[in-house]
Amino acid sequence: MQASSPSPTISTVTETALTYDEVSMHRSRHFVMALQELKNLRPQLHSAAEYCESSYLYSEQKQAVLENLKDYSVKALVNAVDHLGTVACKLNDLLDQQNSEIVSADLRISSLAQRYRTCQEYTDREALKQQCLYKTYPRHHKHYSFPGRL
Repeated sequence: MQASSPSPTISTVTETALTYDEVSMHRSRHFVMALQELKNLRPQLHSAAEYCESSYLYSEQKQAVLENLKDYSVKALVNAVDHLGTVACKLNDLLDQQNSEIVSADLRISSLAQRYRTCQEYTDREALKQQCLYKTYPRHHKHYSFPGRL
């Protein structure tokens, strides 16, 4: 007999489930971290360029230094493009989330507007019924006619 895996309990499911705000904050944090990593590449590339320049100027084996510099440049470029892709992906996720928030808010606004129009139509219809039922009867004061007087 095989041992069955324990089914997830409600408490473990709710612990792993994140609220909408937590997901939003999580995505924003990932975007900021990816952007910061991309910004951190700049000083690293500058110091590497200075090191390569000084190595080339003061080295006897200029061809070997040049080959190492080419390899390093290709790797650095691939790394920078990878970071750009990561930032673009995170930004795209963030924009998708904000777009879905806007669509959701638009749907709620449309629903409220429809409810308002329905209430307004009902109120107008009831008011029209009241106006149609309300007839103004002319009020006449009672006049007494006495014989001999007109």
